[in-house]
Amino acid sequence: MVKNLKKDLDYAVKDGVAHSAMMGMGENYLSPYAIALGANDVQVGLLTSIPQLLGSFSQLFSTKITEKIGSRKKMVLIFTLIQTLLWFPIGLLMFSSYQVIWNLILLVTVYWISATIVIPAWTSWVGDLVPVKSKGKFFGKRRTYSGISLFVSLTIAGMILFISSKFRPLLGFGIIFTIAFVSKFISWNYLRKMKEPAFHVYDENKFTFFEFVKRMPKTNFGKFVIFFTLMTFSVNIAAPYFSVYMLKDMGLNYFTYTAILSVSKITSFIFIGIWGKYSDFFGNRKIMALTGSILFLLPALWALSTNVIYLISVQILSGFLWSGFNISTFNFIFDVVSPSKRVRCVSYLNVLNGLAIFLGASLGSLLMSFSTPFWSSFILVLIFSALGRVIVSQIMLPKIKEVKWVDGRGERKLLISVMSDVSEGLKYPISFLSNRRLIVKRRSERVIEEIRKFIEKVLGKRHKYE
Repeated sequence: MVKNLKKDLDYAVKDGVAHSAMMGMGENYLSPYAIALGANDVQVGLLTSIPQLLGSFSQLFSTKITEKIGSRKKMVLIFTLIQTLLWFPIGLLMFSSYQVIWNLILLVTVYWISATIVIPAWTSWVGDLVPVKSKGKFFGKRRTYSGISLFVSLTIAGMILFISSKFRPLLGFGIIFTIAFVSKFISWNYLRKMKEPAFHVYDENKFTFFEFVKRMPKTNFGKFVIFFTLMTFSVNIAAPYFSVYMLKDMGLNYFTYTAILSVSKITSFIFIGIWGKYSDFFGNRKIMALTGSILFLLPALWALSTNVIYLISVQILSGFLWSGFNISTFNFIFDVVSPSKRVRCVSYLNVLNGLAIFLGASLGSLLMSFSTPFWSSFILVLIFSALGRVIVSQIMLPKIKEVKWVDGRGERKLLISVMSDVSEGLKYPISFLSNRRLIVKRRSERVIEEIRKFIEKVLGKRHKYE
C-alpha cells in the first residue's frame, strides 16, 4: 500500500515536471506569438482575459461532469488530451491570413476551457492521495521540480526564438509549440498511470454557486475566496501587459525578454522548498499574510526604472514572494475545505477567479489606452495594480483565520526563519542546493532518463545508450 502510494506521488511529481515544460515552451509565449502575428495591445489583453474568463466559468459544470463520468481521473484524462491536441491548430495559425488573431483567441479559449475544467477534479484527486501531515512538503517538492522544468524550458524556448528571429521569426514558435505538445502528452501519460482513491459525493455536500456566493462573507473559506479573487483582480490589471511593455515599449529582443522572465522562475523553485517546509510548521495563513502584504512592491518597483539589471533584481524578489504566496494559498484550500466538498468549492473559487482576471485585464486595457507625454501608459497600469494589492491585503488578510494547529509565533518569526535559510543558502550554496536536491544536473539526468524510457515504450523496442 505504502509502495503504491509512493509510486503514485512520484507520478504526480513527474506530471508536474512535464506540464511545466509545456508551460515554458508554450503557454508563456502565447502573448509574444500574438504580437509576432500582429496583435495590438487590446487584442493581447483579450487573449489573456477572455480564455481565462470562459475557462473559469466552465468549472461550474466540472462537478456535474465528474459525477456523471463517475471518476475524477477519467474526467481529467479526457479534457487533458483535448488540451494537448490543441497545440497543433494553434501553431498552424502562422500559415493563415484570415482573422488570425481572433482565431488564435478562439483556439486559446477552447484550450483554457479544456485546461481549467479539470482543475477541481485534479485538485480533489491528488489532494486525497497526499497524506495530510505532509501536504506542504509534497507540494513544495512538486513545485520545486516543476519550477526547474519551467525555468529550463522557458530558457530553451527563448533561445530558440532569439535564434530564429534572425532569419524566420515564426519558425521558432512552430518548434517550441511542437515541444509543448510532446511535453503535455508525457504529462497525460503520467496522469494515466496514477491510481484514484474512492470518491463519494453526498447530497448534504451539494450547494449551488449562488448559495456559495451568498455565504462567502460568513465563512472562513469564503473570506479567503474574497481575498484571493480581489488580489487576482489587482494583479491582472498589469499582468497581461508585461509582454507588450517589454517587447514593444522597451524594445527588448527575445533573449533579454526570456532572461527577465526566467529569473523569477528560477528564484521561485529555489525558495518553494523553504516555504513548503514552513507551511507545515507555521501554517499557510501566516505565509499568505507575510507575502500577500508585500506583493504591492513588485509593480511599484517595476515603475521606477527600465534598466535590465534592475528589473532582474526585481524579478528575484518576485520569485521569492510569489513562491510563498502560491503554495500557501494552494495548501490553505486543503486545510479549510473537506474532501467531499473540495471539487465543488474549488470550481466556484476558480469561476470567481476567472471573472477577476477578466475584469482586471479589462481595466488594464482601458488604462493602457491613456497616453501621456511624460511616461508609458503601462506606468499608470502598474500604479493601479500596486494600490489594489495594498487595499486588498490590508482589509481582507486580518479576516482570515488559521484552521489547524501551528506554531503560535507570528509573521516576524516566520520571516526571520525563512531569511535564515536564505542566508545559509547564500553562504553555502552547493550544500544548500544539495540538501534540497535542487542540483539541476541530477534533475536533468532523471528527466532525460524518463523521456528515454517513454520513447522506448512507445516504439516497442530497446535502444542502447552509451
